[in-house]
Amino acid sequence: MKQNPRDTTLTPSLLDIHPKERSVLRHIWSRYAGQCFDDSKLRSMYVQRLSGMEVQLAFHSLLQQGWLQTVTQGWGDRLYYIPFDKLQILQEGFGHLELPYKQQGHVKLQQEGRSGITVDIFNIAVYMTKNRLALTAKGVLHKKIIQKLEQIVDLRPSDVDGLGLPYVHADVYPSHIAIVLDLLHALELVSPGQGVLKLNLDVLRGWLQLSHEAMDRIILRYMMERYVPTSAEYQHYVFRICHSSLTGGQWHALEQKMPNVEGKVSGDQLDHQKFTSAAAIPWLQLLTGCGYTDMGVDDEGDLMFRWRRPPCSLYSDDSVGDIRGGKLFVQADFEILIPPDVPNTVKFTAARCTERVSDDRMTVYRLTRESVAQSAKAGMGPDKITAFLMEHAAAGIPENVLTALVQWGKEVKRSDLSGHGTSEEEQEICWTGKNQKENHCYTFPCSMTTLSSGLIRPARSELALAADHTLPDLCLSPPDLNHIPVMWTREWRVYHRSTAKQMMEQALECSAKLELAIGDSRMEFIPLQLERQPWKISGALYDPKSEQTEVLVTLGEGEWQEMRLVIP
Repeated sequence: MKQNPRDTTLTPSLLDIHPKERSVLRHIWSRYAGQCFDDSKLRSMYVQRLSGMEVQLAFHSLLQQGWLQTVTQGWGDRLYYIPFDKLQILQEGFGHLELPYKQQGHVKLQQEGRSGITVDIFNIAVYMTKNRLALTAKGVLHKKIIQKLEQIVDLRPSDVDGLGLPYVHADVYPSHIAIVLDLLHALELVSPGQGVLKLNLDVLRGWLQLSHEAMDRIILRYMMERYVPTSAEYQHYVFRICHSSLTGGQWHALEQKMPNVEGKVSGDQLDHQKFTSAAAIPWLQLLTGCGYTDMGVDDEGDLMFRWRRPPCSLYSDDSVGDIRGGKLFVQADFEILIPPDVPNTVKFTAARCTERVSDDRMTVYRLTRESVAQSAKAGMGPDKITAFLMEHAAAGIPENVLTALVQWGKEVKRSDLSGHGTSEEEQEICWTGKNQKENHCYTFPCSMTTLSSGLIRPARSELALAADHTLPDLCLSPPDLNHIPVMWTREWRVYHRSTAKQMMEQALECSAKLELAIGDSRMEFIPLQLERQPWKISGALYDPKSEQTEVLVTLGEGEWQEMRLVIP
């Protein structure tokens, strides 16, 4: 179907490309989403109203413009796919969203989103500043450390297992720990050292300066690219439920109808099967476990989901920096309350000298003799803790807490613990809680689109292949176009029957179309199949002045009058 160049549903970047290229791109998107396809599928690709030659030319142009990418397999064969950063644009431009929602009162909450994957990563980073994560000779964490990580993270195996993600060391790591460790590697927050898993401190400083929205956006994009099962339908579904028109807090049905895919010709439409709620559940469970969504059941027993924040905030690149300036509260019972408007750098410093009590809308930590002693070992003794709290506490420090810090400071000095066991770099990390944005700005790692250091194997195998930035030769079929008589492409006229048949066969061989006079109409014809005894040719016939789709016809000798071969 032709695209209206003034179609307001298309994004500006889609409006910039030629209508024929847009038709080819839409066909590839609807059939493959972000999955890869090879040269054989490209050669057999049929797009309504376009000849194979026009498809090839449009495809070549889309590669040049970056709408498609190429990777090369070990034996030299090419694979093509739509890059991840273009899929949301195409969903917004081509996907017709119909997601009726129901009022909250009609839906029973079944699973509430957990504290969030960014909180889990934050808490593990805090733990790693206090404890050594030793690796075995096989390069995996020791069992006791894994058990401790399970106590720290809020993500659960039930949130992950439904997707059946393949990963290395599956006999050692539970699935939810594998997810968190894979993300830590992908974000380049950790790397294996000599017998230990180490924090990359410069990267951590930059990461802590991001807003929660920016952290969630980076992690969600990574999960969508790497953890979605290998299926165009599944990928369409995942992007469909992230449509920017959705708002946070509104319920939507899990089951949605996927885009139609053009078949060989009109009348042979290939519909994606309606994506079932059963197939969608594992993905929604992961999103809910990672704190992005809630799941529920309506009065009819249908499964529902809702975003906890608007999906558009997860795709906007605005407000990347953490510009919050909130204060924490020190309580007389030694608890420290961290409201959501406290910067992550301040929260991280508070976490390193306390014990974690709870993570909710308000994070709660507690100062203890043991936490202060451990903090002193890492280079932040009671004097520094007192100075930090005085700077960042909204209402100062209660007298009994100050007294306790003084007493604990004397005990630390007697034990001679302060400043031992860590490097100066580790002692310095974020202790001030100040923003060091000019020195440590987090950037999205290039490795996010390649195999990470360790665990989850990406569902999309092409991510592990080498990118190929050269443009392939146009896959035009023989014979050489230079051997085609010029008059065939220029003159609109009646030809002798033998010449007319030869022109038809030539068009079929080089994947071109023809203009034909049938009755009183000037039609366009795309030949698809030839039979010789008796001679007849089948193909798609349509009126170029009409919006009606083409029809499959079979033409015999003498069933058309004037004709012209169309070479784009």
